[in-house]
Amino acid sequence: MIRYLLLLLLSTFLSADVTQKQITTLQIIRDIAKEIPDYKGQTYENTLSAICLTESSAGMHILGDFVKGKDITKASFGVMQIQVETARFIAQHTPELSYLLNYSDKRIATILLTDVRTSAKIAAHLLARFKKSRKKFYYMVSGYNGGWKNRPYYRRVMRNYRQVTRLVKKGVLD
Repeated sequence: MIRYLLLLLLSTFLSADVTQKQITTLQIIRDIAKEIPDYKGQTYENTLSAICLTESSAGMHILGDFVKGKDITKASFGVMQIQVETARFIAQHTPELSYLLNYSDKRIATILLTDVRTSAKIAAHLLARFKKSRKKFYYMVSGYNGGWKNRPYYRRVMRNYRQVTRLVKKGVLD
């Protein structure tokens, strides 16, 4: 509670392009990311926060590329813009998330849209899996948006990474 009051006070020092709602979303992403290390024990709170800013502007745009009539498993949802198919894949390999395998695609899509914590857990586990198979940071980050190499996406994430780093240095995020 005190942390969130402090965040509210500190958010007055932010630039106008980051709202309190975005700060709250980013802090949730960071808190979850700190709990999910990769195979070497490293966590990716700054990286996941930057990806969240890149994918949904930290929760401002949670309905991704869904188009009526399109297969729901191919659309991206929530603060981390995760596909239902990806959520199922991660749930198959993560005991903590295996309960998702019992749900319909629509229910998983709803969870992705409404539950920041679950979206963050899926994204953190996905990034940890990428780190194991794609040792270099560039390939790990590029993989989040599909494919091995995605330089434009990587650049956007890195620009947001720098913004996250500034927010951490200012004490707005921890």
